[in-house]
Amino acid sequence: MEKTIKLPKSKRIIINNISIHYLDWAGENPPIILLHPNRTNSRVWDFVVNESCLDNRFIAWDARGHGLSDYPENNYLINDYLKDLEIFCNKLSLKKIILVGAATGGNIAILFASKFQDLVEAIVVADPGLSLDKTISENVQKEIINSFQFKNLEVARNSMPFSELWSDEMKDHYSKYSFKLMENNTYQWLYYPPGVKKTESELEREIWDEIDIKCPTLILRGEKSDVFPKEKSKKLSDLISISHERTISGSNHRVSQDQPRKMANEIDLFIKKYF
Repeated sequence: MEKTIKLPKSKRIIINNISIHYLDWAGENPPIILLHPNRTNSRVWDFVVNESCLDNRFIAWDARGHGLSDYPENNYLINDYLKDLEIFCNKLSLKKIILVGAATGGNIAILFASKFQDLVEAIVVADPGLSLDKTISENVQKEIINSFQFKNLEVARNSMPFSELWSDEMKDHYSKYSFKLMENNTYQWLYYPPGVKKTESELEREIWDEIDIKCPTLILRGEKSDVFPKEKSKKLSDLISISHERTISGSNHRVSQDQPRKMANEIDLFIKKYF
């Protein structure tokens, strides 16, 4: 029997005078909110949701300055995303949520769960950029500015960062939703470079003392990732009383796109254990 493809509805909501776009896969409570990495968008989650066997409602936003959301000129610190997420949950009447965050989205999930302990029931973080190495951060910031516009979609597709382990299907799918055709027939990324550059620079900041998570936490790291080495995974785990560490084989930093099936399986097992 062929597997049914889960298709989301594309929706919008106004937060802090900004139009925020999000994808909504209908399902049961508790809702699972998906938080994408910096300089990406909600479409990093399509394959994970379709590999999941859960009946939960999945919601994936385009954070400010990303994807199909508005691109304000200012306010791109992690705390700004936390404020947006709080209002997002309130306006959608989301209670007892589960957060799943990848890379920078993992940082947001960690700090949101620490700040709103009564709202968050569980979190999953995949390769978060905790105390990001300055060299890695600076290289990414250069990419954000220097690798933004491309002469055609094929060049853009072949220039996507951390995509070495992606399937051709993943590359085709993500490139379809991540670039904008300009009037001069070039393609550029769907993100606001000054904003995402500011976010990237903040990932170097130490946040260990701000972590105060009381809910069950699943920590995933890519086997080949140098962004989130084993030492940082263990350090994070040691700060959380109910935590589980898993390494995703065959994955680099972008776990949701390198190994969507393996990531979905780990999420499913974790959620079924506690809900």
